[in-house]
Amino acid sequence: MNKQTWDVIDVTGFLGVILIAVGLVIAIWPKVAWYLRLGWRFKNAEPSGLALGAERVTGVVLVIAGFILVVSSCASGNAERRWSEQFKEKLESGQVQEISIGMINPTVLSEEETNRMIQMIQDAELRPFDAGNSFGASNTGTITFKDQTRVDMVILGPSGGIELHPGDAQSEYEIMSGSLKSWLKSYGTN
Repeated sequence: MNKQTWDVIDVTGFLGVILIAVGLVIAIWPKVAWYLRLGWRFKNAEPSGLALGAERVTGVVLVIAGFILVVSSCASGNAERRWSEQFKEKLESGQVQEISIGMINPTVLSEEETNRMIQMIQDAELRPFDAGNSFGASNTGTITFKDQTRVDMVILGPSGGIELHPGDAQSEYEIMSGSLKSWLKSYGTN
């Protein structure tokens, strides 16, 4: 996952934990919560039963909201991991129909070149990142699978490396492989 995604997950999850903790304190000790919120302003004041009930309800609502934030932060991280794992499983199970390289007149890689490239991708880490509105590349490519799904590649794109741009994932992925980067650079541009 890219740093920006981790930051969102960390902040969301952290905020959720804080809400759960504060909500539990308010729900378990409503008189303390009432005193901290209002009671300190008045001398010898006591909360009514209704005020304590409202504090408890507020605590329960905060616990539920915190739980939702924690679960959502975990779910977004798992979705990204699932895509990269599924992609690598498709590579490993021989579902690649062809890999083509080139912007104008794409060249379809030979079986030997395809197998070499698949192995380099499998050996590499796929690191999610957000390309944003950045454009440009030294070259492009496409990995086409037997089920006719495609993943676009950007060679030396915004990240400076080899990127995968799947249409069905939340972010793009950089293939963290110096050997693949060198091999594709030497492959040339057309």
